Amino acid sequence: MKPTFAKIMKFSTICAIVTSIGITSGTVSAAPAAKPVPVKSNPIQTIEFKTNDKFEDLRFLKNVIGNKKIVMIGESSHGAAEFNKSKARLVQFLHKEMGFNVLAFESGLGDTSGTYANISKLTGEETLRKSIYPVWHAKELVPMFDYIKQQSTSKQPLILTGFDMQPNPDFGRFMETWFAPIDKQFAVEAKNLEKKLTNIYYNVDWNQADWDQDYTYVLDGYTKIQKFMAENEAALQKDFPNNKTIMPIMKRVIADRIYMIQNMLKYQVAYNNLTPENYVVSKSLRENVAYLRDEMMASTLTWLVDNIYKDQKVIVWGHNYHVRKNNSVMDSPVQLHLYEGGSVQNMGELMPSRLKQKTYTIGLFMYEGATAGNDGKAMPVSTTKDPDSVESILKSTGKSYAFVDLTSPYNKEWKNSTHNGMYWGMIEEPFVPSQQYDGILFIKKTTPSVYLK
Repeated sequence: MKPTFAKIMKFSTICAIVTSIGITSGTVSAAPAAKPVPVKSNPIQTIEFKTNDKFEDLRFLKNVIGNKKIVMIGESSHGAAEFNKSKARLVQFLHKEMGFNVLAFESGLGDTSGTYANISKLTGEETLRKSIYPVWHAKELVPMFDYIKQQSTSKQPLILTGFDMQPNPDFGRFMETWFAPIDKQFAVEAKNLEKKLTNIYYNVDWNQADWDQDYTYVLDGYTKIQKFMAENEAALQKDFPNNKTIMPIMKRVIADRIYMIQNMLKYQVAYNNLTPENYVVSKSLRENVAYLRDEMMASTLTWLVDNIYKDQKVIVWGHNYHVRKNNSVMDSPVQLHLYEGGSVQNMGELMPSRLKQKTYTIGLFMYEGATAGNDGKAMPVSTTKDPDSVESILKSTGKSYAFVDLTSPYNKEWKNSTHNGMYWGMIEEPFVPSQQYDGILFIKKTTPSVYLK
């Protein structure tokens, strides 16, 4: 369905939600009683991360997931402590019990992989802070990163990486440290270049009137880094003598920077300046930044699976929006950059069919409580619920934590028909559960993440 003015206004509400601008709990309205539907689920006893966990309540997942090579774990909202805890425990289970040895975050490929390459010099908390996006800089994830640190010297390490393409000053600092023994001045220039690209990408401390000169500056700069790395590959590799993936990964990061500058950056700049008053719906997917970002993420994740970790099983950590399987069939108000053709394909949908067949995708949803926006401010979960919503159906299990396998023959009464589910606990999205996820992890009540200072 093509975008309407109502959807454009809904888009402005979504922007407010993820930045926590002008959010109120609204009027509480009781949902009318709905006819109960049977729900076949597996109860989860705990979501707490424990070093001596026996995982008795998660062992059913061995049959559910089987021999899949990729497990994608989403979340309907960032900033929910119980989502972070439950996902961290799932990661530990998948690593210890099922041999998934790679954890790929919705964070920068360079940031995560560069930090992990230096993990011997870092604590678990330092690894967390330097590697992943601030939306996950939460105290409840420190135990998982302590575990990653501990396992890094074992015979079966849990390798940390990422698949996103957004620039980040942390990657600039990594380049500075890495390049400095070869050319200190060039190292500083590389750090400053990444900062400049970040400022342009997010429209922070940047004047759009400087676009022409700054476009040339960043494009030429990353082309020079590409040449520098090629000419100094042996010397750069010496810093990581036992890490045979560092050079191909960092070459990929720089190639992606160049591709993004040439094919996406000007559309990102235009998108940053959109308001409800001047909103322009994108007419081409090649101008739609939501599509372009997810296309690049799908390409990078595919490359990691096919080339860097081809003999490993991979856990993918991200938002439901990115991991769900068929975003383009959803008539949802939650389209991060509106497109005249309707909903755009997302990362999960853009993965190659051969990898989709080897993937098990899990969505996370909550019924009540609170979460946090991308700025870390607490936000209430909507108290108005469709009685036929996914959350209402799963609440009927009477369990605080429950897992529903949508690939099983059970739950036909509701899994193959359209129901609303809440984006960020605030906005209703209609979707067919089995069309978007292979499984759903339900958390009855969430609280905002406790962020590291």
